[in-house]
Amino acid sequence: MTPIEALFILLALLAAVVALRAWMADDARVRAEVDALADVPQHLKADILDCLDAAAAADRQTWLYDLSAPIVMLLVLPFVKREADRLPKAFAKWDNNVSLNGDGEGWCDGDGTWYDTRVRPAPEGVPVMSHSDPRYGGDCYYARGHHPRSFWARYVWVGLRNRASQLSKDLGEPVTERPVCISGNPDIHRNGPYGHFLLKSGNCYHYKSINRWHGLALIRSYGYKLEIVRNSQDGTGLAAAVAIGRSLKRRKS
Repeated sequence: MTPIEALFILLALLAAVVALRAWMADDARVRAEVDALADVPQHLKADILDCLDAAAAADRQTWLYDLSAPIVMLLVLPFVKREADRLPKAFAKWDNNVSLNGDGEGWCDGDGTWYDTRVRPAPEGVPVMSHSDPRYGGDCYYARGHHPRSFWARYVWVGLRNRASQLSKDLGEPVTERPVCISGNPDIHRNGPYGHFLLKSGNCYHYKSINRWHGLALIRSYGYKLEIVRNSQDGTGLAAAVAIGRSLKRRKS
């Protein structure tokens, strides 16, 4: 293979990845679902769609970092110290908004065996420890068998699973009052119940729907992540932009 041929293949792969990213962010079905909500006043739908457009514009600013994360993190993470909780400042736009070492918690039984709480919930009364705590000695739910501070767990976390989430939050909107649900069920989940919700806080909105698609869950999530802010302790903070027109994930039911 000549260098020119290799360059053309690389450019073709890059074009395919960008096209796939744009296809996943396409909001046509989301807008149709919002427009079909019978319990939302028509005059409010225009404000909702304007919010979705603003979120999509903010999300597009993350694409360069999102799409390059698998390669950039492959080159950067081997040089990040194990005790670090953040990426070096030069790579802050690829960082995670929670921690470089994940968002989970774990617990230790009497035999010294550690468990991730998402894999095995802690028994009542047993204290849990953040994955970012230097004393944590177990693995993590997103990289089973690997410590959260290991290269592989960090690569999965910021290079594959949660790419450029800090930048997404930096481009988010401030939420000063706890979001309220104005349509649907805020308890929807990829394992059921299925349906939709529409959250509102001031001029910010978050529309999300989850439905069965064969053996998978079809997820649409657009606007600003009011779901996360709503479930936080004080119900306020920065809501990151989200523009997922379609995403498929495994479901258990």
